[in-house]
Amino acid sequence: MIAATALLSALLVLQAEGAVPAATAASPNSAPSTSGQQASQPQQPGQSEQSGQPGQSEQSEQSGPAEPSGPPLAPPPDPVPRRYGDAGTSEIAIGLGYTAGAGFLGAGGFRHFVVDAVAPGLEATYISGGSVFSTFGMVMGSLRLVPIRTGSFALVLTGRAGRVFLADHSAGWGAGGGAGVIVFLGANVGLELGYELLRLLPASFCADLETCVIQRPVVGLRLSF
Repeated sequence: MIAATALLSALLVLQAEGAVPAATAASPNSAPSTSGQQASQPQQPGQSEQSGQPGQSEQSEQSGPAEPSGPPLAPPPDPVPRRYGDAGTSEIAIGLGYTAGAGFLGAGGFRHFVVDAVAPGLEATYISGGSVFSTFGMVMGSLRLVPIRTGSFALVLTGRAGRVFLADHSAGWGAGGGAGVIVFLGANVGLELGYELLRLLPASFCADLETCVIQRPVVGLRLSF
């Protein structure tokens, strides 16, 4: 008891001299203030990135562009193949023929279809001559009509008129026409089989000839484009 009293007295003396801190001083084990705790806390890494939510932009990039809504568009239709005699097409004609009165015939021509089944053109013909006619040539304008045309054949009607040149004879005129059938050998190639008739004009031009009418079968190759 005496020892405890002496120890208490020593402690009071030391406290009075300032060796022991007062009870109101901050203890080393005391907790820091709330404001200091908030200021001393460092910012968590990635916190601002999380607020921006970068994951959503990455997901949108990975998902790709949005697919268009509605049914898919139908493919364009196949182009319709062009037929003989369609407007805008042209033709090169090569003709061959023979008659006993006129001899061998060779012809060439060009025509262009300005509208469907109607084609003006220009033709040149050479005839070697036979028992009725001597050698002569013709340069004529023509007009072709195609009343029937399919993918395999076409019926053609051709009118022509122009100048006729006879060997050892004065020049005259001729007018006539013909009909034929073109059988197509390919997309742009056809073989024409027909018959033509041409009358020489005027009557004085053929007065010294045996006839004023030339008739002949014709075989012709037709190239269209």
